[in-house]
Formats: sequence, structure tokens, C-alpha cells
Amino acid sequence: MQFNIEYSYKSLNDKIEKLTTKQEEIHCESVSKALDKAKLEVNKWMKIDDTIVVFSDLKNSTGISFDKQDRTMTKLLEYLNNPFIEIHNNFEAEFVEIKGDGGIAIYSKENAIKALLASISIKTYYERHIAKKVFDTYGVSFEVTIGIAKGNLKLKNIGQRGLNFPVWAGKPINLAALISKELKKKKTPTNHIGITADLYKEIEDKDLQEYIYLSCGCPEGRDKQNLWKVETIPNNGGKKYHYMNNSWCKYHGQEYLDKILYLLDFY
Repeated sequence: MQFNIEYSYKSLNDKIEKLTTKQEEIHCESVSKALDKAKLEVNKWMKIDDTIVVFSDLKNSTGISFDKQDRTMTKLLEYLNNPFIEIHNNFEAEFVEIKGDGGIAIYSKENAIKALLASISIKTYYERHIAKKVFDTYGVSFEVTIGIAKGNLKLKNIGQRGLNFPVWAGKPINLAALISKELKKKKTPTNHIGITADLYKEIEDKDLQEYIYLSCGCPEGRDKQNLWKVETIPNNGGKKYHYMNNSWCKYHGQEYLDKILYLLDFY
């Protein structure tokens, strides 16, 4: 192997200068179309309006990885990531990526509510099938926070032939990650889901308040409670986000989910 420092730096600088001069944006109607059109080594970014970004993160993963054997950590990552991938795919996410102890799912604007439904379904699965097993076996609290944000994204493939990756740029990526980070500060258990105010309003716009804003009122359906609280996103001009720590009801969850999906077919 040989590596000429000055020559390599000059070549890299020339390449970056060429790729960052007079950048062109191509508007795409959906995330899938943007992924199809994204090219390598060209000066074009794909732009998609009103995308939905879901950011999920395992709380205290660094501490867990130091305290536990590698085999334990790899099992925890299987418990974490497989449900994230499969359930988001079932709800029609167009891009899903795992990064260690966290994941990103991206939806086009018409599937905004489905991004939230997928997140509630993942949280419910973790609580019913994973959390107790992990704690009983490994003595670890399995807590996951999920941030969801809506906004415009840009996409480009960056790298070189044989080694390149899709790179996303835009505020919803940062907001979803920031909301997830803020939710980690909540009192244990911190299995919260947080969404930006514009996505929260979309629930109302689609007349889904009864099924998403409120609890089912179990056991008799009389005592329905507002599930959501609101806080300010730090360092974002006073923007709000809404969060909750509820899952699908064991008795009415499937009924509510079926009804929501049925109503979404009319939009």
C-alpha cells in the first residue's frame, strides 16, 4: 500500500470543490423516487417535501455495552433492531437504516400517520415481549425513545464506486434525534414517543383524535384520558413537540388500529 499525502489531499479537494459548486436540486414526489434517482459523483441532490423521519434510540447503550459481555449486547441489538425493521416495513416506510443501537425510518408525506402507528406498534412489542425478558435474563432495563419529525429532506449518494451510501440532509433528521434525546431525560421508564406539532395537528386534520389523542377508557370505556403532553424543543425558536408513554391497549388496541387504517384509506 502507498499513500501520498499531498497528492491525495489535492485530488480530494478538487473532487469536493467540483461536487459543491453550483449544486442542483431535483424535486421528487416521494422518498422511493428520490432513492431511485440519487446518483453518485454528480452535483445533484434529490429534494422531497414534507417527509416523516422516525429516530429510535436505546437508552444508556454505552453503559450497557461496558457492563455486559459482547454476547449480551449483540442479543440486545437483535431484540432492538429486528422489530424496528420489520414493523416499519409493514407500515410502508420507504427507507430504514440501523446504526448500532438506533435506527432511522423515513416515510413520504402521505404515510405520516402510519409512521406514528408503526412506532406505537414497535413500542408495544418491546413492552410486551422484550422488556421483561431482557431484565430477567440480563438485569438490564430495556428503554427506547422515539422521536418523529416532519419536514423537507435532501438526498444524495456520497462516496466512491463500490463504497457509497445514501446521505440525508434536512431539519427533520435533527429534530427527530433531538426529541428522542430529550425524552431520555424523562423519569424511568422512558419508553416515550415524541412528535413535532405539525404531525400532531395532522391527527386532528384527519379526524383521528378519538383513536390517537385519547385512551380507550378501559376497562369500561368511560374514563378516557388525554394521552399527550407538550413541551418546547430546545434551541428551536419556541417550537413545540408532543409526547406520550402509552402503547396499544391489550383489549382495544387491534380494534383502534384497524379503525385508523380504515379511515386513512379515505385520505
